[in-house]
Amino acid sequence: MKSTPIQRILAQGHFDGLCLIYSLFNAYKALRSPSEKASDFAYRSSNFWRRVISNTPSLHNFVLGEGSDFGKLRNATDAKVKQAFIATCFEVMTDGSAVSSVVTPSNIESLATMNFTDSVAILCVKEKAEFEEGGMGDHWVAIVGRDDDTAVYLVACSYTNHAYGLNERKDAKTGRYYNTTIEVDRIATSTSYPDNINVIQLVSSS
Repeated sequence: MKSTPIQRILAQGHFDGLCLIYSLFNAYKALRSPSEKASDFAYRSSNFWRRVISNTPSLHNFVLGEGSDFGKLRNATDAKVKQAFIATCFEVMTDGSAVSSVVTPSNIESLATMNFTDSVAILCVKEKAEFEEGGMGDHWVAIVGRDDDTAVYLVACSYTNHAYGLNERKDAKTGRYYNTTIEVDRIATSTSYPDNINVIQLVSSS
């Protein structure tokens, strides 16, 4: 009998625009419990989810599918607002645990040489970005690793399963799971929002 594939990457709903929130939880899951079933992780983390959602500004925009619209702000200000929100979400997710989060702004050049051993990255891509299956539109994803042999980023995407089916693979280096890839040189100013790249680390709280 053919076994049912286990889903380990959290998936958003068909209608909502909560990809930013899901990218945060997929990043956290990749760092803390990459092999755990998505459904088990979601059940165990439901309290953190409620607390993050309760702190999400313009929630109606997210739920209506408009995404991470925090109001009309200059690009630099918008990036700072989103970084503060991301940092706050990770503080919520690590509250009371043995680890604390470090959220650091990054850039396209640093991402290409970043050490993913104890870190992941979150960024927002534009409609022009082409993943292995095709485009995703404006979309937040978690980059959980990089394959230097093939020059691709390993991506945990909350919408890939809906659009292209379940095709999760395990990164042998980190033990993290990804469901799509994008070529390193395809992350550029024309295909991403370079001010919205953040590196996430979890460090011991002691």
